[in-house]
Amino acid sequence: MQDPTTLFSLEPAGRDLLAGGFDGATALRGLGMLAVFGGHLDAGHLSEQVRDTVFDSLDHKLLASFDADQLVDYRSRRPQITFDGERFRDYQTPRLQLHLVSDALGRPFLLLSGPEPDYQWERFVSSVLFLVEKLDVKLVALIDAVPMPVPHTRPLGVTAHGNRDELVAGLSTWSPQARMVSGVGQLLELRLDEHHRGTTGYTLHVPHYLNDAAYPQAAVAALEYVGAALGLMLPTEELRERGREVDRELDRQTGSSREVSAMVEGLEKNFDQNSPGAGRSLLVGPDEQVPDAEELGAAVEEYLQSQPRHALDAGGGERPEDGGAEADPDGSEDSAAPADPEDGPAEGPDSRPRD
Repeated sequence: MQDPTTLFSLEPAGRDLLAGGFDGATALRGLGMLAVFGGHLDAGHLSEQVRDTVFDSLDHKLLASFDADQLVDYRSRRPQITFDGERFRDYQTPRLQLHLVSDALGRPFLLLSGPEPDYQWERFVSSVLFLVEKLDVKLVALIDAVPMPVPHTRPLGVTAHGNRDELVAGLSTWSPQARMVSGVGQLLELRLDEHHRGTTGYTLHVPHYLNDAAYPQAAVAALEYVGAALGLMLPTEELRERGREVDRELDRQTGSSREVSAMVEGLEKNFDQNSPGAGRSLLVGPDEQVPDAEELGAAVEEYLQSQPRHALDAGGGERPEDGGAEADPDGSEDSAAPADPEDGPAEGPDSRPRD
């Protein structure tokens, strides 16, 4: 393996804070770290919403940047560039970065965010472990979201994991024992555990038909779980307001479409019969393998086929290449739903994490 410490470079703020070396960086030592990656297990645009909310609402400084050229497959996730009619400009470089952030009460924490690396996972994880150990990070909290065949009208589910029992015990509404497709977040959590570093993670359960739309309720829940785990006050008010708008649009669509209503009712019945509170998996049986994205899609399709007057196209259109939500009729982003109610709900649960 190549030297993992050469995979990242310190930015001016990072160099200033580490001028005396890692051992002398008292302002950075002993903090908590939030890690969120775009790509795998990023249902409902979770990573984008969390990152934007934190940066728009809280003071932050860029400490270090990872070498995206070594980590990202540009042809699978092509960066955007602007053409003004004559010239190209404003190339959007993928950014995998470490920030120092202050919460609403001025308490500092670290935020590791950006696209999930396509390459050099072990080297990337080793570089993060180097930073965690040198800065004596007290706890790393990871958040992600998975699409599930659950209705938006039921409480938002979560799978809690990690080696801090007091932060995960009793929280999971779905906790299977199974083989699954890994992401870099899961590898990072495993390596942190092997190095006896504190780690906790929260995987939110996003209704499958909202997978490709901005889903504020998942971001609210993620920030609440992380805030409780790291002892932080993180911003959620704007996300909650967007979630209320989504709820109203979902109510309108469900009430105006018999097919959408039938689909949601079928999911509700399945959810209630296989309540996560009873400890049963909604996707797999004991010792079965958790399906990957394609298998999950096929399973959801098969389930919907078995329901009366199902809505096969409930997921709506594909996500735009920039990762944002589709524009609504008035030109704004983060549309709450597709224009045609026959396409099914676009985002938002009926039940949100309670204050």
